[in-house]
Amino acid sequence: MGALAVSGADAKADYARLAKAIEVKELNTLMFAKSSDVNLGKLEAFLKAHAKAVEREKVLYLRAYMKWSLHRYAVAAPAYAALLKEFPKTKFLRIALIREAAAHLFNGRADLALPRLRAIERDYFDRPEMFSREMAYALSLAGKQKEALAFMDRVEFQMKLAGKGRLLPRISSHFDKIRMVGKPLKNFKVKDHRTGREISPAALKGKVVLIDFWATWCGPCVADLPLVKATHQKFSKAGFEVFAVSLDDDEAKFEKAIDARKMDYLHHYDGKKWKNELAVLYDVHSIPANLLIDRKGIVRAVNVRGNALMRVAGALMLEAR
Repeated sequence: MGALAVSGADAKADYARLAKAIEVKELNTLMFAKSSDVNLGKLEAFLKAHAKAVEREKVLYLRAYMKWSLHRYAVAAPAYAALLKEFPKTKFLRIALIREAAAHLFNGRADLALPRLRAIERDYFDRPEMFSREMAYALSLAGKQKEALAFMDRVEFQMKLAGKGRLLPRISSHFDKIRMVGKPLKNFKVKDHRTGREISPAALKGKVVLIDFWATWCGPCVADLPLVKATHQKFSKAGFEVFAVSLDDDEAKFEKAIDARKMDYLHHYDGKKWKNELAVLYDVHSIPANLLIDRKGIVRAVNVRGNALMRVAGALMLEAR
């Protein structure tokens, strides 16, 4: 199927057909649909045909949502911005604000994410659970680690004082990763799955290293693999290493995946899933997750995703040995 056929006259009827075609589901201020290039074309056709329709609010949101779901963060950010510009009081306001900022982060542009996040903080100062994770990552990635540390301490104190302690564990798990930045890599000794070679912080020193926690069953992890591989291919000859830590528990499936995808770098697999020894050591409770280590064995960034990986890794590669 190509772009959705629209009459141009009856926006309500056209939207009903569109919603059915792309399998829209609504839940209060959330909407979901089947993300694909074909369905993006249908959304664009509706927007072109109906320049004034009230249904544009939902269609603009769905367009941004699809680009986000397809991990196209460079175009997701302006798509959310377009929704916010046309409908500044949209019912999707909070998620659109956060997703726009997060899309900038995943595209390696903490400088663009920070102004949006600071505006969110001003407007929702009593709702730090809404934006604090993204703010902490943006500050850290922008080289403002001291400010990130002070911000995280303040948020944790504020949330405890406000009786929101039950919301803290998930947020603090991200904060704890960010607090690793600037510190030496925790010590470990494991073997590369393919060669049996020992892998440890000492063995990795002298290289810029991405420790990437992933699994074959993790959709976002698999979606990030092309960028991980591209970064490895670009910098490996100059001393960049990827060390992939699998949280799979099916060895045959794991081996088939790394062979089929030509993931020609270091791997650790112990079949213990969430109890993987390195996942336990680094307190990993959700994936994708990663650590970027400099040549001296110091953690320099955490949970770097999307195009940000190439940017941050590239900057570390330029640093003196």
